Amino acid sequence: MPALSQDDPIVRELSTAVAGRYALERELGRGGMGAVYLGRDLKLDRLVAIKVLPPELAVRPELRERFLRETRTAASFSHPNIVSVHGVEEIGNLLFFVMTFVEGETLSQRVQRQGPLTVPEATRLLQEVAWALSYAHGRGVVHRDVKPDNILIERATGRAMVMDFGIARSVAASGLTQMGETVGTPHFMSPEQAAGDKLDGRSDLYSLGVVAFYAVTARLPFDADSAQAIMVAHISQPAPAVARTRPDLPAPLAAIIDRCLLKDPEQRFATGEALVEALEAVRSRQSEVPAAIRMWLVRADQFFRNGMIIGLIANSAVTRSRYPLDQLVFGTLYAVIVAALWAQIPLNMRDLRRRGFGFDDLRAGIRAIDEERLGIVAAMRADRGYARRQAIRWRILLLAGFLGVGLIVFAFRTQRTTIGEGNHSLTTLGLVCLMLGAILAMGGFVFAIAGRTNDGRMERRMHGLWTGPIGGFLFRLGTWRFADRGTEAQALPSRHGARTLLDTLPVNDRRQLGKVRVTLERLEGEIERLERREKELEGAMTEARVNAPTMPHGASDRQRALLEDLDAARRAAAERRVAILGALENVRLSLVRVKSRIATVEDTE
Repeated sequence: MPALSQDDPIVRELSTAVAGRYALERELGRGGMGAVYLGRDLKLDRLVAIKVLPPELAVRPELRERFLRETRTAASFSHPNIVSVHGVEEIGNLLFFVMTFVEGETLSQRVQRQGPLTVPEATRLLQEVAWALSYAHGRGVVHRDVKPDNILIERATGRAMVMDFGIARSVAASGLTQMGETVGTPHFMSPEQAAGDKLDGRSDLYSLGVVAFYAVTARLPFDADSAQAIMVAHISQPAPAVARTRPDLPAPLAAIIDRCLLKDPEQRFATGEALVEALEAVRSRQSEVPAAIRMWLVRADQFFRNGMIIGLIANSAVTRSRYPLDQLVFGTLYAVIVAALWAQIPLNMRDLRRRGFGFDDLRAGIRAIDEERLGIVAAMRADRGYARRQAIRWRILLLAGFLGVGLIVFAFRTQRTTIGEGNHSLTTLGLVCLMLGAILAMGGFVFAIAGRTNDGRMERRMHGLWTGPIGGFLFRLGTWRFADRGTEAQALPSRHGARTLLDTLPVNDRRQLGKVRVTLERLEGEIERLERREKELEGAMTEARVNAPTMPHGASDRQRALLEDLDAARRAAAERRVAILGALENVRLSLVRVKSRIATVEDTE
């Protein structure tokens, strides 16, 4: 970030104006709507962002008054997806406001850094921005400058937050546009805004549609060499269908973005809340994969892949051995290692079963993870910069491969001499060329293979094992005699089922069931705590049994009593966990009744 320049008159004047209240630390950025500085609230010891508006706003008293009135309206907003304004001030020739400092990056920076957003990321961002716009529109404020630079993504939570409410409206109403200028950013203007017509909240929704197009494609629907040409395109040309650039987008999401970009405001979503509800339907179709299943899949892939590599090494080592005894010993050793690695796969399935997941849960989770990866790959390929980087990568690898092979050929052809029958020697130059050539050739080969497997094709084929008949057999093998373990014998429902179903209900129903969500999250946390408790008790029982041989003979009764106490505590935790799972299943069934309209939300509460 740029350091503060004391030669800048605005910095000097602002430092004087906020002295004793805020300490300026550095410049965060600047644009057409002013400069932003990072400051520290000396009284509350917190970081804030201080935005100084352009000097043109302070030229005439009526303009200052209009800006202060509009921005103070925005300062009254209290919404989790709107950057809060703490204060608006006019001191001397300065007009500035103090707002919450959000640790993160703008949407522009995110797309420039990592390319287009994935479907879940884009859906969440659009929904949260639509919530913010709906809140502001309900209070009579139209943003007028919705663009990626005005959308912050909080680093810690991924939450989208809109800033600069009220500023563009103040400028538009101030008279600064009387010379034919149009307030806003041309690439993100609605047709009615570009034409200078009267605006309402639907203009912001069009701008959000442009933001959405950019977020999922890293491209703009309209671009030209001049601002006037861009505005003419917004007025007269239909927007390209977003699915042409991102064919992997779910059809409902693509339709939502295309609808936001319609020229006629009457054909767009009527309100931000209507847009939120449409996006909610998209989000409800997205599967939430439990962390336990994600962890199992990572470990299963590692165990299977490592076993394959060791098996290939073992085959080469055993076949090269001259002595049958060595072949037997090394073959047995490698076979045991590979078997032990692969045995972890069904054993870890047993742990999934203990946590309440069945084979159907595992299969659905794996398929959802594969779909996520396909979405990430599609987002990468939609970025024009990605294709350019890939082309450069392949040229470099091809050059490295040819150079490596050339060096190896050069070493053997010109730097090798024959010493006796069947023996050869290399010169120092030949040895260096041989080593360097081998490094370039093998390194290029490995990087090429890695590049070819970036799309996850090999992983999906491997996952076909876990989701098919082999996976079903391994799951039954891993959970064999699982029913003999007391309360764990019961077929336990998934603890996430009720909350997942709650997320699929209409927005109004979910609002009324807000307390139910809190309760479900608390119960799920209690299940996790009980699972950890069971594992701790099982570990303590194992340790007590292992230490039995070292205990005095007379201590056997105490050991037996200890084991009984530990087992009783373990069973009590298991029974409590089963009871909570049963309660969650009852809630899920009640939510099914609500979703099917057999019962009402009031009946559930």
